[in-house]
Amino acid sequence: MYKALITGASSGIGRELANIMAEAGHDLVLVARSKDELLKVKEEVTKFFDVKVSIYTIDLSNPGSAKKLYLETKKEGIKILVNNAGVGLKGDFFSDDPIRTTMMAHLNMISLMELCQLFGNDFVRQDQGKILNIGSITAFFPGPKQPTYYATKSFVRSLSRALAYNLRKSNVTVTVLHPGITKTQFFKSSNVSGFKGGASAKSVALLGYKSMMSGKVEVTHGLWNKLLTNTFARFVPYRYQTYIVDKASEV
Repeated sequence: MYKALITGASSGIGRELANIMAEAGHDLVLVARSKDELLKVKEEVTKFFDVKVSIYTIDLSNPGSAKKLYLETKKEGIKILVNNAGVGLKGDFFSDDPIRTTMMAHLNMISLMELCQLFGNDFVRQDQGKILNIGSITAFFPGPKQPTYYATKSFVRSLSRALAYNLRKSNVTVTVLHPGITKTQFFKSSNVSGFKGGASAKSVALLGYKSMMSGKVEVTHGLWNKLLTNTFARFVPYRYQTYIVDKASEV
């Protein structure tokens, strides 16, 4: 069974993916900023499943962190890469702290891109491997109250689809998963506190895992989210999309 590296594994979708993949028999390399939280996940996983779990603490919003992680984990023999780490930032683009904005963009885009390239090159040489990138339904339209975050997810979507096409004749696959509102710590950390409800992180993670293992290129979680991305984003004029998303974000 393939060994999987999961970023952002300390909570939410990443934590659920760790349990799902451990249940399927995958050894794990779990990555996040908090060692204490990673230790909790490791204890949780190994209590129920007979798999090996390694943990690495690193902040992927810092330049050079992706390459550092790759070099430290190369010996693990990774065959599955899950780019789940990400963060949002709500506020006015022109008054936001540029350092925070840049760190978010680095985490959501640059580190993801670098990890895809670094591990992906190994996968291509071995003609074996899988990449799962966690996108978002925000990839499909503009978000005036989170313009950079929405743009980073558009980048993830575009990059993933292009890489999947380039690798279509190999045994390496790339999948991008688009969750909608999900019950995780994401909205709290992104200063977006008004949303209620949402899908369970476990259901989102399970769809992502199954889609990755079957080699699907792109998948959206939830019927309503599919309607948004397949109908609203395609047929509603751009400026009306922007207005509607702006009003819907007033929480």
